[in-house]
Amino acid sequence: MSPRAWFRGLPLTVLLAGCTVGPDYVRPETALPAAFAEGAGEPASGGIAADWWQGFGDPELTRLVGRALAANTDLRVAVGRWEEASAQLSDVAGAAWPAIDATGEADRFKVSSGTFLPVGGNAPGRNRRIQRAGLVTSFELDFWGRLRRAEEGARAQMLAAEEGVAQVRLGLAVAVVRTYSALRTADAVLVGAEALVAAQEEGVRLARRRSELGVAAPAELAQAEIALAAALAGRSEARRTRAQAEHLLGFLTVEPALVVPRDARPLPLPPLPSAGLPSDLLSRRPDVRAAEQALVAANARIGFVKAARYPSFSLTGALGTESRTFGDLFKSETATADLGLDLRAPLFDAGRLAARVDVAIAAQHQAVADYERAALNAFREVRDALADVRETALAAEAAARRETAATEALRVATARGSSGQAPPQELLEARRAHAESQFAVARVRQDRLEAQLALIRALGGARPEQVPPVR
Repeated sequence: MSPRAWFRGLPLTVLLAGCTVGPDYVRPETALPAAFAEGAGEPASGGIAADWWQGFGDPELTRLVGRALAANTDLRVAVGRWEEASAQLSDVAGAAWPAIDATGEADRFKVSSGTFLPVGGNAPGRNRRIQRAGLVTSFELDFWGRLRRAEEGARAQMLAAEEGVAQVRLGLAVAVVRTYSALRTADAVLVGAEALVAAQEEGVRLARRRSELGVAAPAELAQAEIALAAALAGRSEARRTRAQAEHLLGFLTVEPALVVPRDARPLPLPPLPSAGLPSDLLSRRPDVRAAEQALVAANARIGFVKAARYPSFSLTGALGTESRTFGDLFKSETATADLGLDLRAPLFDAGRLAARVDVAIAAQHQAVADYERAALNAFREVRDALADVRETALAAEAAARRETAATEALRVATARGSSGQAPPQELLEARRAHAESQFAVARVRQDRLEAQLALIRALGGARPEQVPPVR
């Protein structure tokens, strides 16, 4: 095709380039209710702050979360996947632009004297030499939107990887706060466990004296020994729980030698975030957004595969120079040029291209189901978290009343014992009840904090403006 003919066909090329085969993406309808029934009447503070963990008012916790978000290996892997997807998008997007290559060649060869071509006369002999240099290009005309669909799919995969980073960040922050709270809860339990061990040791001493005096029942000393053994086991369990929490914090923050000082003070609970509307989950939850981007990619794949069933057109061109000697290589008379249009159309493939379209459609159907499942699961998790928040708040109130009553009973028993109005067993039982009430308060408070963390995670946390760099 001559350059003049090619330019005459340019308007048709531009017109065809505007056609994109395959379905355009439309977000599926999801059967979500208008509101969360479990959230009715619950006090809420509004949205979730980007640094929501600072609401607990603990500098060490803030430091640990910041360290984890900067150095955690899982987060670095997720960021690496996003960087890989971003580079792949650049690679795919570059296919829509012409590729220009520089070429150079120097050949020395001998012509056969047995051919019909004369090698005598004015010919330069049988030994020949040719020097070549130039630029070549190839450019696929995206008539059917194949390249545009490929870029659309690659961009969706990159955005899905970005949501993966947000999901790992949220899960990591929640894990650090939960583990740190478990460590602090273990510290509080240890205080009660040590008090209970001291009370049970006193009980054993009392039972032994009563047994020596012959005023105790035969099984009284054995029962006291059993209670002491149980208290010692409980104290060891609290120590083991604390050690494991400390080691997990070291793993999450990439500080394997981390040592956290004991602190039995409870973490203050920040105000509850607002649950918002169920429809908000579609734009807040990283896993739902990632599932939607996977659906966008699957939808674009249909158009990409369908375009392979249509003819493809490529423009090729070359500018260069060719000469027998290097000194003549860049003279005007040695210039060369080439411009062409290549056409390739599938004629027979035994149904393979049609099967590939069916495969892409089936994959898109699966992606629709995955997206709907992610949305429904997000709604379920928010409902579960709201119910947990409500019930753990009630349990915390009951545990607080129990501790208040146990404290008062211990005060009365101590006063009665000091005045000789009560036997030692009464004071011992009051000490046991008070220690057990401390256990209950610490554990219920941990349950309440975990319920609030579950709500933050179920709501999707705070939406970051961009993927933060993690190196």
